[in-house]
Amino acid sequence: MRGTERTGQALPCALPVLLLALAVRGAATDAPTFPWRDAETREWLACGQCPPGTFVQRPCSRGSPTACGVCPPRHYTEFWNYLERCRYCNVICGEREEEARPCNATHNRACRCQPGFFAHAGFCLEHAQCLPGAGVVVPGTPSQNTQCQPCPLGTFSASSSSSERCQPHRNCTALGLTLNVAGSSFHDALCTSCLNFSLSTVEPGYEECERALLDFVAFQDISLKRLLRLQQALVGPGGRRRPPPREEGRAALQLKLRRQLAELGARDRALGARLLLALRDARLAGLERSVRARFFPTR
Repeated sequence: MRGTERTGQALPCALPVLLLALAVRGAATDAPTFPWRDAETREWLACGQCPPGTFVQRPCSRGSPTACGVCPPRHYTEFWNYLERCRYCNVICGEREEEARPCNATHNRACRCQPGFFAHAGFCLEHAQCLPGAGVVVPGTPSQNTQCQPCPLGTFSASSSSSERCQPHRNCTALGLTLNVAGSSFHDALCTSCLNFSLSTVEPGYEECERALLDFVAFQDISLKRLLRLQQALVGPGGRRRPPPREEGRAALQLKLRRQLAELGARDRALGARLLLALRDARLAGLERSVRARFFPTR
C-alpha cells in the first residue's frame, strides 16, 4: 500500500520527463509530420510533430529533429500537433456543475452536473421525482433524467422521490395481523390487530380499533370528488369549504383526510357516531354500509 502511494506521488513529477521522452522518440521515429521550410537552406522538410502534452519549441532542420517542450501549468495539447504554444484550459464549470476531470497537460478541464442534476440543452436540470403511485426504474445520472413507471400490481410508492423504487405490499397474514385496507399503487396494505372491530364502548384495544377505523375510511379507493365531499362533511355546514386542489393528487388528499380524522378523534370520543353521520351527509352510502358492517356489527 505504501509503495502504491509513493508511486502515485511520483507520477506528477515524472510526467514532464515522460512527455519529453515521448516527444524525442516520436520526433525521431514514426511521429506524424508537418511541412517546414528550413530557414538556412530554404528547402522543405518533413518535421516530426510533437505528442500530446507538448508543443513545438523549435522545428526540425536538416541536422536536427523537432524540439518539443512540455505544456506549462493550465495549458494542454490533446493530440499530436505542431503548435507553437499549448492551448489554455478555458473550460470553467458553471452553475450546478462540478469538475469531472481537472486540467492537465493532455486534456482541457471537463465538467459534469452535480449529483441530483442532469445535462440538458446546455443546462443542469434537477432530476425529476416520480410521483406517488410510480417508482424509479432507472435513477438519474449527470447525463440522464430519472425514469419512472407506474407501480405494478402488488407494489406501491407513497411519496414523490427521485430515488425510491416501488415496494411490495406488506403481508398482514405473515405478520399475524388482519388486513384492514388492501394496498394500492399509492399506499401499503394496512394491517390491524383489532379483533372485534367494535367501537361502541371503550375497551382494551380501543385505540388500535380507532386507528383501524380511520385508516379504513381515509384510504378507500374512491374519487377525488367524493373525498372532498367527506372532508367538507367532517368540517360541518358552518365550516370553511376547501377549494378543490389543483396540483394535489388523491394520495396527498387521503393523507390530509387521515390527519383530519385523527384530529377529530382526539377531540371527540364519540368518533364513530360522528363519522357515520359525516358519511351520510357526504352521500357515501356504500362506504357507510361497509363501516357499519365492519366496525359496528349487529349483534
